[in-house]
Amino acid sequence: MVGLWVIGLLVSACGGGGGGSTGPGPTASPNPSCIPTADFGCLSPTKYNEELKRIAGSHQAQTDFSNQWGLTTIKADQAWAHLDLAKGSNVEPGEGVTVGVVDTGIDQSHFAFAGKTIPEEFFQGALDEDGSKSSHGTAVASVIAATPDPQSPDDFSGVAPGAGLHMFAIPLGDPLPPGTPYEPSHFNDSSSGFSPDTIGKILDADVDILNFSFSSSGLIENYDETFFRTNLPQTIAALAQAQTNDKKILVWAAGNAHGRRCRIETDNCDNGTFKATSVEIWAGMVARIKELQGHAIAVVAIQQDGDIARFSNRCGVAANWCLAAPGDDVEVAYFGPNPYDPNQVLRGLGTLSGTSFAAPMVSGGLALMKQLFRNQLSNTALVTRLFATADKSGRYADRNVYGQGLINLGAATSPVGQTSIAGSGTVAGPGDDLRTTGLRLGGAFGDGLGRSLVGQEIAAFDSLGAPFWFKLAGFTGMARGPSSLVRLRELTAQNPVTRRTNERLTTFIPDRAGGSVEQDLGYAMLRFGFRERPAGAAGGHFSLADNATTLTLTGSNGMGVTAFTASGFAGRSPTSGIALSWRPFDVPVGFRAGWLTEQETLLGTTATGAFGRLSADAAVTGIETGFEIGRWHLAADAEIGTARPRLQGGIITRMSSLTTSSFAFKATRKLGHDGLVRISLSQPLRVEDGRAALSVPIGRTKEGAVLRQSVPANLVPSGRQIDVSAQWYYPLVNGELRFDAAWMHHPGHNANADPAVRFLAGWQFEF
Repeated sequence: MVGLWVIGLLVSACGGGGGGSTGPGPTASPNPSCIPTADFGCLSPTKYNEELKRIAGSHQAQTDFSNQWGLTTIKADQAWAHLDLAKGSNVEPGEGVTVGVVDTGIDQSHFAFAGKTIPEEFFQGALDEDGSKSSHGTAVASVIAATPDPQSPDDFSGVAPGAGLHMFAIPLGDPLPPGTPYEPSHFNDSSSGFSPDTIGKILDADVDILNFSFSSSGLIENYDETFFRTNLPQTIAALAQAQTNDKKILVWAAGNAHGRRCRIETDNCDNGTFKATSVEIWAGMVARIKELQGHAIAVVAIQQDGDIARFSNRCGVAANWCLAAPGDDVEVAYFGPNPYDPNQVLRGLGTLSGTSFAAPMVSGGLALMKQLFRNQLSNTALVTRLFATADKSGRYADRNVYGQGLINLGAATSPVGQTSIAGSGTVAGPGDDLRTTGLRLGGAFGDGLGRSLVGQEIAAFDSLGAPFWFKLAGFTGMARGPSSLVRLRELTAQNPVTRRTNERLTTFIPDRAGGSVEQDLGYAMLRFGFRERPAGAAGGHFSLADNATTLTLTGSNGMGVTAFTASGFAGRSPTSGIALSWRPFDVPVGFRAGWLTEQETLLGTTATGAFGRLSADAAVTGIETGFEIGRWHLAADAEIGTARPRLQGGIITRMSSLTTSSFAFKATRKLGHDGLVRISLSQPLRVEDGRAALSVPIGRTKEGAVLRQSVPANLVPSGRQIDVSAQWYYPLVNGELRFDAAWMHHPGHNANADPAVRFLAGWQFEF
């Protein structure tokens, strides 16, 4: 005869909380990249990317963004979207960062800088801008941090409109008349027009990024190291910032010499046209002076079709320290004479071209990066990252022209390579892949650990050492209890069997897909079971060894011993142990004690990646009783246990012993037609006492040391799951119908979870 159970109905409903069974069962993978956002809570990577695209698109749609064509080219929209998600939509890009601008000065009253307080210092006889000449400094500063007027359709935004500005005014002289032949410069410390004393004072200011949108004629390829060390020793010493731990970033315009008229005897003059195959002197010093490498950037200009601008110098021998950025027909703030009335000063908007306006694109981008990474990356690390993430595809692979490529702020503000959680004291040390890090909590823990981690961030570092922050609670997830199909299978399984043989009692949960062998030894009953559950309270400690192989020896005095192991079964946690029981015949009360060891879990909890590895030993004691009252059979079973955790590496540094409990009460009545009804009340396994401590990486120093925070955790859940269920078995010809209805209070031991309801039905027939 073969028994077959067929699903007839399966319905479950719950709100706010999951089931609380602690059986090993299938487990839910926690989201290993729960990314915190200021306005949308914690998002999955997929949802984060959707929001990123949506926000970036909304920025692109704004006229103040689209009016500055270079913002889209350098993917500032993506960088702004990263900032919006991390900081909130009310935080301006660049906010909290100040960029120094070494130039002619600034028109403080220009509407492009409305609301900003801009310190300004004057050097070497520089005068305040009065509008008698076009203000080069005003135009350059606006590319970095112009604040748009949302009511003006013609206005534009700077790369970092929320950034502060600090102006350092120096006399740059008047532009050369059109057609003036290109002549290389010959200068020294005292005649360079930018004295070491001035440089030193500027470098003492409280800024991390300095924009230099000027140069001196002459290609760096035509000057060697000896020239600079001989003629500019003090200038080199000042710019090198040897006594500074975190050197200020120096962003230089590459020069606008390409295609200019030249004399035939001038180097790089080809039939009267100058070939600017390298950057000019100031921008190119980094290629000759090792002390400048790492914190100096040369910037060439591209035009709107993506090609190098017709006027721009090429990177040439400075390729390793050179970037390309938009610099042709760039929107700027204009302050100077009215082109139509030279006697009138005009304060407005205009377009200008030159590497002078490509350099501030880079300076503004660095401000965005410094803001996003919470000022935890050193300035040299920011420069390295900017070079590494630049677009080097297609035309931008030509290093002689574009150097490190086209600046890409979208890539610069996104993780590069593998993102890991540091396992040592330095960012460069070994770490655990973010994607494989997780803690799948067994049902006994409920929401205890999760509540302790609310609001706690964890920092992970990409392959370039940049920090990215995630919600620590996003790496934890509740292990699912048995699925509805498994619960249905349990409903349709045979009842626990208590068998009397030669005055001996044997209790076991019959096999589900395996088998058993029994042998009466005369003095004892020996039973071998395959894929059985060791006896104990439903949802109790021994449920951790569900589907186990068991060996039970029961004596005539009611003493029994069971050895069991769940090792070797696919998808099951390797759990083994032994249980002793004493239930004399005709005595209504029985006792048991047991020990079990989890080799890869802790009360069903699995840790991976940065959480290390968990295992545990547990001692369990229990009491059971059963008796008849009228036509009802009443039974009770309760357990209490103590688990001793074992931690192997990871951010969980300490965990106390855990006190646990479970219980079940059942009332069963047989019906006249050989059916039965059963009512039960139970609590699945729950942690009653326990604490842990975590050492969580929360960021880094500029020197690369990992910053950690000690986080205490109370492991006791907020609620207590109580399951109330009713089952009805109704016999049919050659079969039986079974129905189960359950109501769960505080499912998942979570006091904030709504009650859950489950309905199951199954039909058995035999043939």
